[in-house]
Amino acid sequence: MTSIFLLCFFVFLAGGLIYTQVSVQRLRSVSWDDLVARMQPLHARGLEIVALDNLQPKANQVKLEPEHLWGLVGGMEGLRCMRRNADLLIALAAYVQRWNFEEGVIVTERMRHDAMQLKRAIFCLRFDMMIRRSHIRAPFYIQQAASSYYLMTRRVLALYETSHAGLLPRLAEVM
Repeated sequence: MTSIFLLCFFVFLAGGLIYTQVSVQRLRSVSWDDLVARMQPLHARGLEIVALDNLQPKANQVKLEPEHLWGLVGGMEGLRCMRRNADLLIALAAYVQRWNFEEGVIVTERMRHDAMQLKRAIFCLRFDMMIRRSHIRAPFYIQQAASSYYLMTRRVLALYETSHAGLLPRLAEVM
């Protein structure tokens, strides 16, 4: 039974990696305007509140209740948008390599790591909900997803600020 589970897990993992690579290849051929147009709107202030609560801990660290966290990130739909936008943010960072290769490569790689954490947190949250496990971990996954997405947006905005400030206002507007 364990070997079947492991086989299924590895097949699922391989399928996910293949899907991710195909998606990234498709995004490389898209224009900058199309990438920006595909960004889905999120409640930026709510995400920032959740992310900073996790990234910059202060006294009274349990003031945000799970229901409040859900509302601030936009619930499951907000998490879906973050997941979809993550690949677009990486493509936008990779686009900078045309003008600023070295920094573009480094920031893009950092953002890939952020995206992996984001997707892992969303997967764990969905899995816990699917098997109806205790929802004790849900706030941690929500905060991890929001923090990863927040870092990705900050990284790409800072990259455009130093590499192509002319595109920064439009990019900041869609985020």
